[in-house]
Amino acid sequence: MMPLMIFGKISGVNKKISKLILGNENQRKYSNAVELWDYWFEKGGNTFDSSMNYSNGKLETFLGNWIKSRGIENEIVSITKGGNEKSEPDQINKFINYSLERLKLKSLDVFILHHDNTNIPTGEYIDALNQLVSKGLIKSFGASNWKINRFIKSIEWAKKNKKISFSLLNNNLSLAEMVRPMWTDSVSSNNDEYLNFLTKYKHTHLSWSSQARGFFIKENFVKKFLRRKFMKYLKNCFNSASNFERKARAELLAKKYDCSANDIALSWVINQNFPSFGIIGPKNVNHLKYTLKCLSIKLSENELMWLNLKKNSL
Repeated sequence: MMPLMIFGKISGVNKKISKLILGNENQRKYSNAVELWDYWFEKGGNTFDSSMNYSNGKLETFLGNWIKSRGIENEIVSITKGGNEKSEPDQINKFINYSLERLKLKSLDVFILHHDNTNIPTGEYIDALNQLVSKGLIKSFGASNWKINRFIKSIEWAKKNKKISFSLLNNNLSLAEMVRPMWTDSVSSNNDEYLNFLTKYKHTHLSWSSQARGFFIKENFVKKFLRRKFMKYLKNCFNSASNFERKARAELLAKKYDCSANDIALSWVINQNFPSFGIIGPKNVNHLKYTLKCLSIKLSENELMWLNLKKNSL
């Protein structure tokens, strides 16, 4: 029996948010995407993560056609990202309008700045995004790949100037710590500074690559050979002695819960002591079924700490 979906909340969004969020970066054919999205929605998944940059907007168009064809505009939660490390605040309105047109929506539930232009004062971003909330184009907004000092400054500026602040942070957060960046400005929240901040202020976090790009999946020799190029990529990002220890601990705990190490790793993400959501990127229904098993696992505080090497024993 497939486990039931679990939900959380995001400030500014008057809908329940599935703790697993379906990322839409891997779909190339509309027919395949529809099969996946129908199954996801049938199993209680209502939240979708997109970007204006994925396939130059084609995937947003796919998703918009599916939402319209099913008549579920008011039942799904739309999260989309836009911009790069050179984007200016006055460009955000254009990014959002592009996405709204492709998604066939009147308003986005959440818009996320995909990267941070560190040459721009944080207050200028907050001010521009507040204007878009007041126009009804977005209900909430967040920041992706922002370093902790910039993110804290943005919160302080918003409070001082009586503005709505970022409702969420969208960095990488997986049980396997990102030891080398996936791209130039990618940021991981799996370190003491971020985790202490998120826990202390109960700030919402949406994790990309929440499963560490398959680091915890046990593959046979044939699959490893076919994925050898990708495995080399993983080595650059996640391979370290501490991450292999985390994987070994996840495998041990998987025996207790009768599941896979990957289930344990994803459960670690969504069971944090702050509102934590995991973005997943299955390519098909079978991949999605494999991922959903984590929903039935509720890790204890001791297990969470032990998995992340904060305790030597359970």
